[in-house]
Amino acid sequence: MTAVNPVSDLTEEQKRMILGAGASAHFELAKRNFWDFLDFVKILEPQPGRGTIPFERWPHLVDVCHILEEQKLLVWLKSRQTGASWMLAAYGLWMAMYKQGSVVLLLSQGEDEAKKLLAKCRFIYENLEPDIRAPLGTDSRQELYFPETGSSISALPSTEKAGRSSTASLVIMDEADFHEHLDSNYAAVKPTIDDVGGQLVLVSTSNATRMNTLFKSTYKESPYNGFTRVFYGWNVRPDRDNAWYEARRAEYADKSLFEKEYPASDEEALAPPRTIAAFDHDILKLMQDDARKAVITMPAGVVTANIYQDFHPGKTYSAASDTSRGTGQDDAITVVLDTKTGYVVADIQSNLIPPDQLAIASMALLARYHNPIWAIEDNDAGILTIASAQAARYPSLYYRESEKAGWHTDERNRWLLWGELIEAVNARLLTVPSEDGLAQFYSVIRNPEKDGRIEAARGAHDDYPMAVGIAWQMRRYARPMGRPMRSPMEDSWGDIMRRSSLAKGRW
Repeated sequence: MTAVNPVSDLTEEQKRMILGAGASAHFELAKRNFWDFLDFVKILEPQPGRGTIPFERWPHLVDVCHILEEQKLLVWLKSRQTGASWMLAAYGLWMAMYKQGSVVLLLSQGEDEAKKLLAKCRFIYENLEPDIRAPLGTDSRQELYFPETGSSISALPSTEKAGRSSTASLVIMDEADFHEHLDSNYAAVKPTIDDVGGQLVLVSTSNATRMNTLFKSTYKESPYNGFTRVFYGWNVRPDRDNAWYEARRAEYADKSLFEKEYPASDEEALAPPRTIAAFDHDILKLMQDDARKAVITMPAGVVTANIYQDFHPGKTYSAASDTSRGTGQDDAITVVLDTKTGYVVADIQSNLIPPDQLAIASMALLARYHNPIWAIEDNDAGILTIASAQAARYPSLYYRESEKAGWHTDERNRWLLWGELIEAVNARLLTVPSEDGLAQFYSVIRNPEKDGRIEAARGAHDDYPMAVGIAWQMRRYARPMGRPMRSPMEDSWGDIMRRSSLAKGRW
């Protein structure tokens, strides 16, 4: 089988010359380039829509068209009815008609959905001008076969064995987040894609009932996993405005379900349903208006720290860290909080920094804020962060007991931490300028499987909210910061022991 590469081999000047040569030349150009093929595509808007209409090149579909020309792996998170199925049906048809030996697989949630997607390919085919239609051999509800190219389009439901025996040139997994067997289907087709240089497209709205899915993790982990990701919300269609949105929203009894069908952002699309969300999503949306880029970035150990508001004498600050193992999974977070305004003035966020290096990076950041009270969660990785901070003699380390450094989350203070953080968010007492940090607040749920325990939804993260919550708890220990504190390296051993003793008794 020949690897498929749909990239145009013509310059713009050559294309203009061909188009000037007449209709037959335009047909030939369409056979060579998907972009030009779209000039001949018609789609169906069912009643009360407009019926059979030419394919409309909405700006977001133009973007995806270019991505299909350049990338092999695409994960597409979307709102409903934004043109994805029709465009991908046209792409699959174009490849099967004009690319020798192509095997196109359309995988859908169920058999009926698979047949409907193939029916879109057939509708486009039947409404092409005769001069551009390749002869059709097999024409069934589950397969189209084109004998001139030896290519086919097959529609398959997502069963455990779907796609296992096929070596595919193009695989389109439509509404992938709803596939019961997405994991096994992906494992079956991905190696064949790799072997022949084919393409894989995962496209879906967000499944509101499942948080830990392959589709969602593939989207979140891109581009590091090789996929190009795109998100297009409800407003990418030119015929939709705020009045349309409010009218449709009023028709849904379950507003959280509506937001999954017609999200405005990928955070909203991937967030848990409102019925189990710990934080009010309407308030989080308002908080997004305060998101901003760091005004200063500074080197901090092996990472970069973000400064949103620089140090001001006389202000009170608290700091907290939620540590990870630095293996690319959970995030390691350090935040600095202005305890009077509730503004997160600085942060470090990385999923690759080891626990001991987080201590070094954090102390470099905290020195800028004159070493405020700093609480480190004493989870398994946090113990090493705490030990590193103690070894470096950080002067304002939080001790929950005289000999026990760090914040320890148990079932009692877990409710206190999250409860007070939720109250602070609801009262708009907190400002989180980090867009990535604020996005994690959407993923915190009251887990119905654990008696409402507040934590991140499966496959999501709550590291940033946890760090902010601990810093919020530390505000009672904060003190006004005036002149810089001496470095612990400048102190005598007696000074260190005396300050350590005072710190343990106070904090």
